[in-house]
Amino acid sequence: MRNRWVGAAVVLLATTTLSGCFGSDPYCDAVKEHEETLNSFGAERTDAAYADYAAAATEIAEAAPESIAPDWETIAEVTDGVIAAQSEAGVPLESMGDSDTVAQLSQEQRDALNASYQAFNDTVEQRRAVVADIDDQCGVTLEQPEAKE
Repeated sequence: MRNRWVGAAVVLLATTTLSGCFGSDPYCDAVKEHEETLNSFGAERTDAAYADYAAAATEIAEAAPESIAPDWETIAEVTDGVIAAQSEAGVPLESMGDSDTVAQLSQEQRDALNASYQAFNDTVEQRRAVVADIDDQCGVTLEQPEAKE
């Protein structure tokens, strides 16, 4: 009788363990769903590209473990901040390479834009952390696209 219980316990444990291996991980699922966006970030400096990246970071943050979620949230916030500053200035991000367009901005607008860019640039550690985390946790290694000017 005892052997039957031990055998049943082993089968139950093995089934539970195996189903965990094949189960879905919401964090990694979100990362894989947005892998193309994550890989293409930096390739284009456009409002649309930044909006896509911010949306992806927000969705991933919602599914992320507590240990890395704050980094994803910060990235989403500062990326949204760049889009908001561009919108407030009335100039899309893709037009910022045009010196005539930039010259027409007030000093206040340029300061607001620069503050949003600086906030984004200050997330280097968070961006490195999430890249390492998705590699470790999800087996997703991001490509390193060259940014377009």
